[in-house]
Amino acid sequence: MLLNHNQTIPCPVCKTGIPFETKLLLQGVKFTCPNPGCDAAISLADESKELVQKTVETFEAAKGRISAPPAGQST
Repeated sequence: MLLNHNQTIPCPVCKTGIPFETKLLLQGVKFTCPNPGCDAAISLADESKELVQKTVETFEAAKGRISAPPAGQST
């Protein structure tokens, strides 16, 4: 699986950045620490999925508004 190494969460054990994909995190995939010898893994708690999904949707909508030209202007 190809992961976005620019998007990481600090490992709760050793603080190494754990690369993850938001879409897969929302699907319940667990991501393991890439630090050899560290067996830690992260995942999203079921009760957090709805909040994270709404936050991602709000962020994507905001990105769309920022990148859109002002009304009446063409690119």
